[in-house]
Amino acid sequence: MIKIKEVKEIREKYNYTHIVILGIDKDGGQHVATHGLSKKNAKEAADMGNQLKKELHWPVKNCNAKPVERICSNCDYWQRGYHRPGDVIKENQNGKCMYNQDSILRFEKDITCSQFLPLW
Repeated sequence: MIKIKEVKEIREKYNYTHIVILGIDKDGGQHVATHGLSKKNAKEAADMGNQLKKELHWPVKNCNAKPVERICSNCDYWQRGYHRPGDVIKENQNGKCMYNQDSILRFEKDITCSQFLPLW
C-alpha cells in the first residue's frame, strides 16, 4: 500500500498541485492514493481518485474517500506530552510540533502547516 507521505513526496518532487496514483500488485490488487497541495486541492484529488475507482468498478462503499484532516495530531511531527497511567488526557494536551517549535497562527481556512507529514 502506498503511504500518503510517499504520495506527497512524489507530488512535491514534480511540483504538482494534485496527484492521483493507481497501483496494481502482482496479484491484481488495486490501490488508489491521492494528495493535494492545499485542502481544496486534496479534496479535488480525492474526488478524482473516487471517480477512477468507480471507472474500475470498485464497490460503491470504497468510492467515497476523503482527505486526511490536516491537524497537528494527524502529523508525524506532532509529539504528545508524557502522561502518567490513569491521567485524563484532553485533545492535544501538552503536545507540540517537533518540526516547528513556534506557534503558527492561521488566518485562512485553506492554509495549513506546509510541513504537514501524515502518520499514514
